[in-house]
Amino acid sequence: MIEVSVEELARWANIPYPQTGSRVDWSGVPVDLLALLPSDYREMVDTFGGGSFDGHIWIHSPRGRDEPYDLASWAAEREVALALLWEAGEEIPPEIDRDSDRLIAWASTGDGEYLYWKIRSEGSLSARREIAIQDYDGSWEFFDLPCTEFLLHWVNGSLDVNLISRRFASFGNSFLRN
Repeated sequence: MIEVSVEELARWANIPYPQTGSRVDWSGVPVDLLALLPSDYREMVDTFGGGSFDGHIWIHSPRGRDEPYDLASWAAEREVALALLWEAGEEIPPEIDRDSDRLIAWASTGDGEYLYWKIRSEGSLSARREIAIQDYDGSWEFFDLPCTEFLLHWVNGSLDVNLISRRFASFGNSFLRN
């Protein structure tokens, strides 16, 4: 599969590319989180800002604390929630090694699915991150795709994903800013 650029995703969503003057202030992102953010995600957020694709997949972006879809708040909340669920006995997928993997929530849906980057905790500065999806009942799916490629293939219907509902997806050119 050919890697999808942010420019292609912007073209699909009818968003001007490149953006001028609307870049995110990345200085507000915690240092430990910022070091782990893939470059295509940062470019996508600089281009689109926060918002949703087809009114269903909500992109978490750096914003003020306690605002909906704030990247740092969601990431911290989901890390704690996963730890509590796993300590309470919920099954950990074999693809996740609790000792060396970190999951960072970068998007969510209205149906209770969470999209994470699965990254190695130690020494991983790779720009590519595996995407892990968790649905409301604890089922998981994994994709070795950058987030921009994942999103474009989801909205155009060419991604074989079972956990993210397609009932809202119009597969049209739809990006809604927060």
